[in-house]
Amino acid sequence: MSVGVLVGCAGPNAAPPPEGTIAAPPHTPETTGDEARVTEAYERFWDVTHSLPHLPGEQRSAELTAVAVERLAATMLQNLTAQQDQGLTPYGETHARISAVKVDGDRAVVTDCQDASRSGQAELATGQPRTVGIARNPVSGTLERGADGTWRVARIDYPQGSC
Repeated sequence: MSVGVLVGCAGPNAAPPPEGTIAAPPHTPETTGDEARVTEAYERFWDVTHSLPHLPGEQRSAELTAVAVERLAATMLQNLTAQQDQGLTPYGETHARISAVKVDGDRAVVTDCQDASRSGQAELATGQPRTVGIARNPVSGTLERGADGTWRVARIDYPQGSC
């Protein structure tokens, strides 16, 4: 089966469109649409990240690669295993306070002043916190749009300074 698309077929002898009709403008992607999708992907990444310690091991990779590029997902899963081998586990949740989203083609950067004050590392056996995050944690997230059109986190950085 073949599908044909006819574009710009008006020749020099083409009749003008009937009065009262207006040609639709060509579709151009809206930056705000990409920014919204990037924001959703970034927030979903953190939701999945917080759920990882509570998921069965075989489910973790599938959940994480849905929101993170494979190289980041692999590193995160290795780190989670290493923490658990040391008797530690992440606890709590962070809350994004996104101040900027910049999209440049298939790459985007999210600037966040994350509230991490109700999260940290805890003893795996007892659940007792060993560390506690801070209320205003500067975070920079880099996302990439995959071949499937899905935005995924490729890198998380914690720049110096305050927000």
